[in-house]
Amino acid sequence: MSRNLKKIAIMIATVLLIVGSLPFMSLTAQAADANGNDKITIGTIKNTAAMPAVMAKEATDFSRNNIEADVKSYDSNKELNDAIANGDVNFATTDLVSFASIAKKNSTWKIVGTLPGYYGLVANKKYKKIKNLKGKTIAIDKKSGSKQYLKKILKKNKVKYSSVKVKQIDADSTRVDSLKSGDIDAAVLEDPSISNAKGNSAKVLNRQKTGKDNGQVLIANKDFTKKNASSTQILVSVLNTEIKNINKVMGYGAAQAALRDFGINDKGAKYITDMEIKFKKVHKVKKSDFKKAFKFAKSQKNFKGKISYNKYTLKVKGVK
Repeated sequence: MSRNLKKIAIMIATVLLIVGSLPFMSLTAQAADANGNDKITIGTIKNTAAMPAVMAKEATDFSRNNIEADVKSYDSNKELNDAIANGDVNFATTDLVSFASIAKKNSTWKIVGTLPGYYGLVANKKYKKIKNLKGKTIAIDKKSGSKQYLKKILKKNKVKYSSVKVKQIDADSTRVDSLKSGDIDAAVLEDPSISNAKGNSAKVLNRQKTGKDNGQVLIANKDFTKKNASSTQILVSVLNTEIKNINKVMGYGAAQAALRDFGINDKGAKYITDMEIKFKKVHKVKKSDFKKAFKFAKSQKNFKGKISYNKYTLKVKGVK
């Protein structure tokens, strides 16, 4: 899509966000009658999975649908997991492997459904192929889905995981900076950090397909959702509306506020808004994806106990 068309699309999307995000009347009525109605606080890290929630907050779509919701963005999974443990949030966006480490310590947290998102392997521009990374330093978060993704993509390209040097760096933004400075040779990142790194002249060697289920999920404290069932249902509906806004007009151009809040650079913004994407709405996690992630987490000693899909998933009306 040309830059001029992108600008026109942004103008159209702004109008849609204002006049198209009408209240869900029946759901609003349910929320008004429900017991509880406590404040929803959504914890996120600065990635694609968080964007629907940030968009909804910026467009005041939560309040116009009669729920009180806030979004707190953290730099890393470690910080987000600390917020979950401390009770600072009652919903969160994360990935299945990270959730397994949460479930290990706190069984009150459950999976609501999938969210958009994907990992990518980004390297210094002198490395043209994944095979060129043998003996090189790759930064990941070992307790997140980034390690599962890295092992899978290395195996696919016939590179042994033991043949690369893996470095723990908690935050995507720090990995981008370390890649730019040359302290590392490559990194597993999520967007918009993938695009930020590309804006710094790094090369994207691999990226998961944007339209697939890649392990990003919405999770919730079941004690909160039990008291606030209607508000939970409305939250999911609002997130689906924002995903629809991303898909309908011009992709990431609809998420300008989130891109700004997450500190994307100018070149990175150009790359990401030029992407052709289409995300799925929130839906149930596939049992096969759940089991793979939990088995991986268990192999890394980030989870223990019985792997039970039913135990760690939450039934929410409208999530199919």
